[in-house]
Amino acid sequence: MKETDIYLKAEQSYCFNHRKISLSDVAKIYCSDPQIEKEVGKISLLTFPDVKNDREVLSVMKIVEEIQKKYKEAHIWNLGEADIVVYYKRPVPIKIWQVNLKILLVCLTAFFGAGISIMGYNNDIDIEQVFSQLHWMVTGVKSDGPTVLSLCYSIGLTIGIIVFFNHASKKRLSDEPTPLEVQMRLYEKDVNGALITGAGRKEEEIDVDS
Repeated sequence: MKETDIYLKAEQSYCFNHRKISLSDVAKIYCSDPQIEKEVGKISLLTFPDVKNDREVLSVMKIVEEIQKKYKEAHIWNLGEADIVVYYKRPVPIKIWQVNLKILLVCLTAFFGAGISIMGYNNDIDIEQVFSQLHWMVTGVKSDGPTVLSLCYSIGLTIGIIVFFNHASKKRLSDEPTPLEVQMRLYEKDVNGALITGAGRKEEEIDVDS
């Protein structure tokens, strides 16, 4: 076989519902020879046991080793992550009522959690007293209930939440990720980093000669 270059690009984590994982599942592959590219993609990397959920940490060095078993003269270039977390989720029947129940519980938790947080903040700063004093300073009359300031504050708070979370119903106000999405991606990255570090220290990572 003549010398050829094989380029790999893998993300930090992948999730599958099939047990047999091949190279094309965990990395994008490019080679000037389409046949070699196809054959490399078929290389088997691992097979998960038939359990409900599982995960493995896979080193790119292991991928390189498996490729060179078949193509000894190949030059392999890794353009992605050095370690990959592979999750296996055993497929289970989806029940619509369970999905709807989960959505409802999340919505209720977010709604009441945000409401209690806002009420707690308003109570801490005594927002009603602040509005009452502002009303008296501007009009010279003491308020005996909700004022225009309270109404404007409520409307402004609603608009601010929509703008901050970058959502209005099913429509996005812009193409940028929402703050919640950013935090979820950071959390996912931290979790994967912890798993990779832990697997390395415990020598549980699928690496060369393993």
